Amino acid sequence: MFFHILGQRAEYFRLMYKVCGNTCCVPGCYNNSKKQKGLSFHVFPAGKSKEKRLLRKKRIHFISRKDFVPTSGHRVCSEHFQGGKKTYQNNVPTKTPKTANQTPVHERKTERARNRGDVVLSGIQLNNACAISVNNEPLLEDSMPLCFEAQSTIESTNEALRRQINYLLEENNKLRAQESTPAHGILEQNYKELDLERIKVNNKFFKFYTGLQDYATFQALIRFFGSARNNLIYHDSATNHEKVSVAEYKKGGPKRRLTTEEEFFIVLVRLRLGLLEEDLAYRFCISQSHISRICITWFDFLHSYFRMLPIWPSRSCINDTMPKCFKEMYPSTRVIIDCTEFFVEMPSSVRSQSVTFSNYKHHNTAKGLIAIAPSGAVAFVSDLYAGRCSDKQITNACGILDLLEEGDTIMADKGFDIASDLPHGVRLNIPPFLRNNSCLSVKDEATTRKIASMRVHVERAIARIKTYRILSTVFPLSMAPELNKIWIICAYLTNFMPPLIANVE
Repeated sequence: MFFHILGQRAEYFRLMYKVCGNTCCVPGCYNNSKKQKGLSFHVFPAGKSKEKRLLRKKRIHFISRKDFVPTSGHRVCSEHFQGGKKTYQNNVPTKTPKTANQTPVHERKTERARNRGDVVLSGIQLNNACAISVNNEPLLEDSMPLCFEAQSTIESTNEALRRQINYLLEENNKLRAQESTPAHGILEQNYKELDLERIKVNNKFFKFYTGLQDYATFQALIRFFGSARNNLIYHDSATNHEKVSVAEYKKGGPKRRLTTEEEFFIVLVRLRLGLLEEDLAYRFCISQSHISRICITWFDFLHSYFRMLPIWPSRSCINDTMPKCFKEMYPSTRVIIDCTEFFVEMPSSVRSQSVTFSNYKHHNTAKGLIAIAPSGAVAFVSDLYAGRCSDKQITNACGILDLLEEGDTIMADKGFDIASDLPHGVRLNIPPFLRNNSCLSVKDEATTRKIASMRVHVERAIARIKTYRILSTVFPLSMAPELNKIWIICAYLTNFMPPLIANVE
């Protein structure tokens, strides 16, 4: 009988899916497999293996539904995966609303704990109860001494508590008096070790902490962001911003302790020095969780804002800003390209370990392509790829070839063997190969030296990006969603530094 009922339920759900299809379970998403034929819908992993349980836990976390327990009928559409498609490496839906994960309130475990608040009465309640009983005369003569005995016990207890409170207040006042004047290197409780007001007056320190040349450049960036910087919807905010536009959004609760300039300063210090969040929390006298929310929110904002900037230069702009050395030897050069890698923590999946392992670095890495104009300005920044990808694969996949025009020349290293992949009328300028010769000829050696003297500027641009020391660390897997944003933000910030090549005509 039991298996017959199970069979009926399975047949019912099969018919329901055939008629209605599956709807995405992400809050605010109403994609349906019957209405959106081009999307794929994915079930939650089921199984007892450690990898599947961890993957199931990650998906539930990103969906952010209170008390959500997925069943075999719940689906997540492909719109919530990076790139609009679920792959083996990209199997966690990260494009989901960043709402606070509400913790359910659990009932007290024991009956004694649940009834504790009802059993214990305060002294005032007990006195009132005794007074009411005496006035209405419901008490027996034998019970009257018990009430007065309890009242005397409560009075003595209250007196002891008063003495203890007075002692604690005196101790608190003494500690406050000691902390009011910091001495012998001890910081005051509200004294910020890193303060924008003190750092901004010294250009040397300001460049050290932020990477920007001076405070005037910092202010120009703040003004460049416009009013958008004041309407940030912070990560893990409890505000239901799905129903509120950015222009109408207004933060609820207490006023923020930090200004917009101070928050942006914290983010630049995090990028420039690679300080840990706990360290920044101590330096700025706020909680570590607040530092984390600020950084994640500003990483999202800066990444989306910088990506809107049209940094690819026109042919006329290239000619106007081209240094004399390029005009004499390689006047048709449009961009110089190269790839760089960043260390990441070894993934738990064997396949992910394989695709991210770099034979060049002998480590698991992420790899990105950068292109600079002859003047040294960053003209193109690709997204990050797995460290095993070759330079040729990244160049063909990142989209830079679609931006080249007829008559352009692209300068690169020997690893970029992309001559057959270039658009019509575009040439490749790379050092000559040995081929079957034992050594380079005199002419090839001179050509190699000339190209190397020009191509070195892209190496200098990469070195400038890596002055943001957060890119020099081994990125943990917990920061994997932020790595691509950090790489792009650091690359764009170098365009606000002084020119890379000084002799620009």
